[in-house]
Amino acid sequence: MFIYEKTNQEVLLIHLHGFASSVKSSKVSIIRDFAITTGKFSFFAMDMDYQSTTTSRVLEVLDALVKGFCKKFKKLILSGSSHGGYVSLNYLRFYSPECIERVLLFAPSYSSLKLTLEEVEYKDVQDWLEGKRELSFVECETGLEITMHREFAVDILQRGYEILEEDRINFPKTPPVDIYIAHGTKDEVVPVEHSRKFVSNVKVKLYKEVEDDHRLTNTFKNLLEEFIL
Repeated sequence: MFIYEKTNQEVLLIHLHGFASSVKSSKVSIIRDFAITTGKFSFFAMDMDYQSTTTSRVLEVLDALVKGFCKKFKKLILSGSSHGGYVSLNYLRFYSPECIERVLLFAPSYSSLKLTLEEVEYKDVQDWLEGKRELSFVECETGLEITMHREFAVDILQRGYEILEEDRINFPKTPPVDIYIAHGTKDEVVPVEHSRKFVSNVKVKLYKEVEDDHRLTNTFKNLLEEFIL
């Protein structure tokens, strides 16, 4: 499923939802309404199905979208929530940003593999880490049962997609485009300390901490407006 609202001829915002989310999320609804009511940008979002594929394949799809939309719009804004932020940052690392003007990150993940291992408490994961079988577990935040692709972990380890590894930040100090980051101090999924560590090593355009949860339930709309306007 995808959402496409062409409300601006020059600027398009592409949003990547979180890991256990979809285009039916509240963030997608808020961004869509904002695009329609203000006309500041056109809007595109699609279900990414991260758990059923690998990060490399997701990045290839994103690259095809970016290159295609760059032929239709003068500027692109890339927006990523949670794991969507992880994908967005890795896109900047390994691909040419083309006509991307800025990247908006909302409670981004910098180490999705490690966070997954912590979620399952590192139990019975060796075969999955070696790509021999899938990994199934119940996601704490949503209560959804998730089955991870058997090559998900192998792909991340082989390609080096983890951005935060202990005290090492695998990202250029000066990004190729402006980065805006918002993170909630009550986040129990991706610790706000991860963003603090990232912005202490990487030059970002704007970093905002808000008193909110991982979903930025109470502040997302205002943050979006601030980052866009």
